[in-house]
Amino acid sequence: MSLSICLVTAAFDIGGAETHILTLAQSLSRMGHRVTVVSGGGAYEAEAVSFRHVRLPLNRKRAFFYCLHALRRLFKRERFHIIHAHARYPALLCRLLGVRFVSTAHWVFSTLPPRRALSFWGEECLAVSQDIAAYLTKEYRYPREKITLTVNGIDLDRFKPGKRGPGIHICLASRLDADRARAAYCLLQAIEALQKEGALKESVRVSIVGDGTEHAALTRIAEGINAYAGRRLVRMTGAIRDVSPILAEADIFVGVSRAALEAMACGCCVILAGNEGYLSVFRPEKARMAEATNLCCRGAPPTEAAGLCRDLKLLLSATSEERAAMGRANRSYVEKSYSAERMARDALSVYERVRKRRAVLCGYYGFGNIGDELMHRALTARLKAQGYAHIHTLSRRILSPSSFYAIWRGYDFFLGGGNLLQNVTSQRSLLFYTFLMRLAYRRGCHLCVLSAGFGGFRKSGQKRAAEALSLCDRIECRTEGDYRLLRRMGIKNIQRGTDAVLSLPLGIRATHAHLVLLAFRKPASHKEELCLTAFFLMLRKQYGRERLLLFAMHPSDLPFVLKASKRLGISCQAGDAEAFLRCLGKASIVYANRLHAGVCAIRMGVTACLWAGEEKNRFFAEEVQRTA
Repeated sequence: MSLSICLVTAAFDIGGAETHILTLAQSLSRMGHRVTVVSGGGAYEAEAVSFRHVRLPLNRKRAFFYCLHALRRLFKRERFHIIHAHARYPALLCRLLGVRFVSTAHWVFSTLPPRRALSFWGEECLAVSQDIAAYLTKEYRYPREKITLTVNGIDLDRFKPGKRGPGIHICLASRLDADRARAAYCLLQAIEALQKEGALKESVRVSIVGDGTEHAALTRIAEGINAYAGRRLVRMTGAIRDVSPILAEADIFVGVSRAALEAMACGCCVILAGNEGYLSVFRPEKARMAEATNLCCRGAPPTEAAGLCRDLKLLLSATSEERAAMGRANRSYVEKSYSAERMARDALSVYERVRKRRAVLCGYYGFGNIGDELMHRALTARLKAQGYAHIHTLSRRILSPSSFYAIWRGYDFFLGGGNLLQNVTSQRSLLFYTFLMRLAYRRGCHLCVLSAGFGGFRKSGQKRAAEALSLCDRIECRTEGDYRLLRRMGIKNIQRGTDAVLSLPLGIRATHAHLVLLAFRKPASHKEELCLTAFFLMLRKQYGRERLLLFAMHPSDLPFVLKASKRLGISCQAGDAEAFLRCLGKASIVYANRLHAGVCAIRMGVTACLWAGEEKNRFFAEEVQRTA
């Protein structure tokens, strides 16, 4: 099933978390899902080709009320299956709007007041490393079972080895703010020391990619190194939206996290060095410590120029074949453990669990109608097979608080089985079901009608039903006749289906079947009662009174069944679905105007004769004849 997914973040500019969101949006789009990214904008807006981008000032806290109102309108209009927040501020807005959402924790966030109290992680949370998951559990008391470990997936079609030029190219890519620039300072110190030692050949060059508050200071140091070397040894590129061409031709990369993974995908040798620690030259066979912190080196010894100098000497002294072999091993590691497809699958598994945590199944249940109880049993089994964990039943008899809670939270709403949208037997039923459908739609539920028949209608009933059906994402018609009726009503999103009871395992008919089973509803008029009595007399003459059995499939049928039994001297019975099926197992033929008596008979291989006075019976009979 194609999902409509909304990814919400503060900004969409160059950075690790933002690249994660971009890659996730592109991967989900390639899988056939409809993706919308909502952000305060940035350099990655230009990458929104396979998905849609909506700009809201989520990067400005002063626009709080504007963003709250704009998101409410967007969520109501677009009716997303899932909302995925990627920062604390968007998650707070989602929480205030009362929508179901999931989140991704990209970092260890501050717990200082009032930030702890304003941090919300949604129905479930994805964490990009083990230490972040542990941090959420310890500091925010977020349940560990609701946290799914994921990866910083890399687009392997975009980040791949390129043609490397002569010499050795050393690259560092990072934000160059005070809390991110330690590796850049240490790299320049190491390059300066190696240059003075004469350990750098003329063919070695260094690129530092990124921008931030420390860029000017780093540029001054780089200019001093270049002046001493008498050539442009170090190049400060500034911020670059697409670093893949630079990484594709680099031989050695210095950095952490996503940038390091992108460099590995491009076949670079990688030295893990950042503000939070130093893990030396990366080797896939010793990756466990690095993986635990999303390759950010948290808890490792601090990054120092001496360590970088030592590891750079090691890699510079290696042959080109040895560096190429290390690069191939790094790319193979990313392909196996950090692909964009794996990241998208992790997210989709969370989406499906959250979306299917609850569902509301609404119908004519709890009134003792055997046909509808079998329909409820069949649809409940079907939804459970589709992965729905908790299915809340809602009807005029069963007004459970849990059902209305599920509607309020926007879980999927299913109108399940039977001719619920009709006003021939009752105007109240039509008003009740259409009211619930409109309520569910306003709360963001996705509406589906399952295994349904339609009609008959009188007066304005058809118009009211059409207005409610136009809100549905999917409508499954029980018969071809129902399908044609909805087409005439101008309804879209219609699918042909069958009666759900036909999927139930009802048992095997006994070989000594002899009963003639009669299942008729209470007559609507005295004339109809006379017609039925005359019909029963004809059957008594044809089969004999000993073989006939009148069964009351609904409590309202019982008075008529008792009266007819006493008048004609034939047996009668009432009971639940199991009692009816036991009788049906002993029957050789069924005469009925109760539709599900005929449906169950066909399911068990018993001959059925349906009274064609009702439209739903006629539609079903035509469907059986058409598919026979």
